[in-house]
Amino acid sequence: AVVSTQSTGSREVKECDTCTWYPVSEGEEGLKLKITHSHTVSSLAWHASGKYLAVTMRDSPSCAVLIHNIQTGTSQKPFNKSKGLVQQVAFHPNKPFFFVLSQRYVRVYNLVKQAMVRKLVCGVKWASCMAVHPKGDNVIVGSYDKSLIWFDMDLSTKPYKSLQQHKKAVRDVCFHPRLPLYSSVSDDCSAIVTHGMVYDDLVKNPLIVPVKVLRAHKAGSKYGVLSNVFHPNQPWLFTGGADGDIWLYV
Repeated sequence: AVVSTQSTGSREVKECDTCTWYPVSEGEEGLKLKITHSHTVSSLAWHASGKYLAVTMRDSPSCAVLIHNIQTGTSQKPFNKSKGLVQQVAFHPNKPFFFVLSQRYVRVYNLVKQAMVRKLVCGVKWASCMAVHPKGDNVIVGSYDKSLIWFDMDLSTKPYKSLQQHKKAVRDVCFHPRLPLYSSVSDDCSAIVTHGMVYDDLVKNPLIVPVKVLRAHKAGSKYGVLSNVFHPNQPWLFTGGADGDIWLYV
């Protein structure tokens, strides 16, 4: 992206055609950086190193995905044109791979070679969310038509298993960073925690066993539970719902 620099007092503002960087002054409630975008940000994803932040802008006709380099204060558009309506993106935990979820596919790109290396076929009408396993070779995709799709990329570009655990649209899915658990949340106001064991032995297929259905959010609008995330170390789950509540399950 083309960047122009302007100085405003002691701060340096960096502008490009899709975003503007505003360094925040000391004393502003601990804030360090502000980035404004040309369109509404629909999702974001951190690289494991903390150096890069990827954002998606579904409403942007020319720039659906941006990658920000936090150290250098620059932004890069990885694709001249996105294929399909981008729902979500994710970084591989230890390889230069970048996952892009569209309505029906997960495209995996090698950022070093600037080339697509894999295309996963979801087999659903409209995918909604995605999570990459901490080891990087397995991916879960949720959909608006209630499905959860598990991909083992060592086996195939087609789903290893399709699960129908929710009664309404799946809004978010996440893996625990250390434990063999993943969670999915839905408009049916539930969070389902599942044991998902991935083995180092490539001969063994992943083991998937539902563990617990959690219900705490209130129904009322057409939306239910919108997001969830595990604690980085403990077997704790945080969920956020359309009812305005955040719940912690331990």
